[in-house]
Amino acid sequence: MRTTTRSIPFALLLTLTAPLAADQVSGMAKWDGPPVRRQPVRMDADPKCLELHEGGEDLSPKLLVGEKGGIQNVFVYVEDGAGIAGAGDTEPPSDPIVLTQHGCWYEPRVMGIHAKQTLSIVNDDPTLHNVRSLAKTNRPFNIGQPPEQPPRNKTFPLPENAIKFKCDVHPWMEAYIFVLDHPFWAVTDDSGAFTIDGLPAGKHTLVAWHEAFGERETEVEVSGETGGVSFSFSP
Repeated sequence: MRTTTRSIPFALLLTLTAPLAADQVSGMAKWDGPPVRRQPVRMDADPKCLELHEGGEDLSPKLLVGEKGGIQNVFVYVEDGAGIAGAGDTEPPSDPIVLTQHGCWYEPRVMGIHAKQTLSIVNDDPTLHNVRSLAKTNRPFNIGQPPEQPPRNKTFPLPENAIKFKCDVHPWMEAYIFVLDHPFWAVTDDSGAFTIDGLPAGKHTLVAWHEAFGERETEVEVSGETGGVSFSFSP
């Protein structure tokens, strides 16, 4: 197993616990450190946002760690996925991926989308949002979206990692979108678990990314035996 560390502000350890099941990679992302404290966010910038939350504030979703240490919103993808036979030639899904502005937050906070697939941006709040995409490979955009308006649809023709979305009206609102030309990716759920299906047997490079902890890559050998990958984040 070859492990390469990219520049990160925290240490991120990854261990391969056993041979992996053919056609599937599954595992966990866990926090191995002191309790993580979510920061409160005061929503003074907009009285409508204040009304949506008791006391006028909410806890930031930037660091979501469960009671058992599972880390949510870690994006895990196969770096060499487009090189797998036929993967780079797949047509984008016809169903759109939805990014919702709800409670003056973006939902989901971290997501993946196929290149050229439709991103449908929905405003579910009773206030104006400004949606700014800070794309670099694709064309960035900056649009206003009043309440009770139809979704705004966008597409990204080129692969690009971790495009940051922000709202200029509400500076605490952030989201990250990965644009890929293959289907081999997943986002960890609230227990820290992920599963990537349909991955052919052989050697592949897996990358795990978190907005605060950085990223790490490792080579895994996908074989016919059951197993999993464990990502352990620590300070």
